[in-house]
Amino acid sequence: MYYSITSSCIREIKAGQAPATFGGSASLRSNSVSEIAKKPSRDTRPRRVTPTAALSSSQTPNVAPIVSCRSDRAYRLNKPVIRQKMRAFFNLQATREFCAFYSISFPAGISDDDAYRLFNLWQTRCRSSYSLKSFIWVAERQKNGTIHFHLLTNTKMPIKAVNEFMATALRPYYHLYGLKVPQGKGYNGVDVDNVWYPKRRKPGQATQRRTRHDAARHVSQYITKYVSKNNETFKRLAWHQSRDIAALFTCQNFDPDECDPLLSYFHATKNNWKKYETEYVTVYMHPNCYDLTPWLQLCKLNEQVYSVFNSS
Repeated sequence: MYYSITSSCIREIKAGQAPATFGGSASLRSNSVSEIAKKPSRDTRPRRVTPTAALSSSQTPNVAPIVSCRSDRAYRLNKPVIRQKMRAFFNLQATREFCAFYSISFPAGISDDDAYRLFNLWQTRCRSSYSLKSFIWVAERQKNGTIHFHLLTNTKMPIKAVNEFMATALRPYYHLYGLKVPQGKGYNGVDVDNVWYPKRRKPGQATQRRTRHDAARHVSQYITKYVSKNNETFKRLAWHQSRDIAALFTCQNFDPDECDPLLSYFHATKNNWKKYETEYVTVYMHPNCYDLTPWLQLCKLNEQVYSVFNSS
């Protein structure tokens, strides 16, 4: 679902009210912005109760493979929404300070249901230990048939610690699947790539922070590689986002009388815009949208929305 905002919505938010399009729910029109974070989820489906207490390295509980209860459902990536939500998340001030992709992989042969269970346990440990709150993740199937996950977040988590979290969760599964227990450095299936300070850099640039334009391009390339080409069908959720990201606006609608200034600016700078033309439509894209007033206005509004969910 696309989340759009009109000028009337902006006036409502400035007045301390949540517009109908905020978070995609018309029932929030009469609520104050501060009440939105307290609104309970409307999802009333029965859920499997799974122990999520943190396990120490010495605890190895007996587990059995999960029998999927959703075999009749199929989930796919909502690619347009994922792309727009990732870009809206990337442009937040908190994300400009730190932003990273975490890749979570499992030993070959782990079933999809067990992979989802392990991923859920891993997220629980990350939330309790490092306050993981803002994130968006997508599932992907590797060439060996085993599922793995890509998670974008602005929460900084030590790579050694998050690998240990997954190693602890995986320990009882090695015997279950007849897998060889890792020796030496142990499990190393969680990888991290900092958007601002990526690992793959030219010599001498390892300590240089990327510009906003280069970082945004890196996010776009990541989305293209792992989202746009992902046409898999899953029996469980193919992607998920935290509530604060779900509430971010991704586009803005204008009244007819509000379009005149934009059209005047467009005609004055038309030669600087990138042109994409087909048989049926011609699209112009601004080379640097960060300077556009509507874009800045949308980013400012998302900062207010994000602060509702993350205020201390």
